[in-house]
Amino acid sequence: MAEKAELTRELQEMEAEYRYWVVEAIRIERAVENLEQKIDRYEKELGPERTADFRSRLTRTRERLVLIEERTRIARLHLDELHSRLDELP
Repeated sequence: MAEKAELTRELQEMEAEYRYWVVEAIRIERAVENLEQKIDRYEKELGPERTADFRSRLTRTRERLVLIEERTRIARLHLDELHSRLDELP
């Protein structure tokens, strides 16, 4: 019974982490899209150097987003594993 309680606790913690990373990924994706639209809209006013700088920053942010999405996938796999283990317990 202690094993089941421990797995249940671990599952709850992992679900909380998973939700956090999913929300973060959505939030960042929306912010990046919004900034891309603003850069496109104000490209002339910003000038070529400033526009290139903003686009470079967005590229780095997208790279970080990929890492967050990978972390989310790993958390999902771990959640599935925990669910399977819990289902096997009496």
